[in-house]
Amino acid sequence: ERVKLVFRHFPFIGDESWRAAEASECAGEQGKFHEYVQTVFINWDGENDGAYSDVNLVNFANSVVADVDQFEQCLSSRKYLDKVKDDREAGFAAGVNSTPTLFLNGVNIGGLKSYPAYQFMLEEVLAEVGG
Repeated sequence: ERVKLVFRHFPFIGDESWRAAEASECAGEQGKFHEYVQTVFINWDGENDGAYSDVNLVNFANSVVADVDQFEQCLSSRKYLDKVKDDREAGFAAGVNSTPTLFLNGVNIGGLKSYPAYQFMLEEVLAEVGG
């Protein structure tokens, strides 16, 4: 395994961002974390205007997960709230102040860049560590 991708939540724009983070973990129970996150980001329509209401989060699940009832029970239970809180606190401790913020081999490389820029940085790190 040469590269490992780790996703951490950093909700900061109100209750809807918290609920969307929790919902993605519920989708993850069914092996659909990344697909759900992608659906959430595609459907973003402004801060706290209802785009990530619980009703919409369940509707997004209809197109992603196999068992929507399981997803809905998970979401209503708030079972992943502590995980999302822990991710956010770890982000603050690491100096995160915006999303996305990316780290490569523990070094903050900032926000979005072009694919070639990421490729170059990744190849540099792999060369340094003998990958």
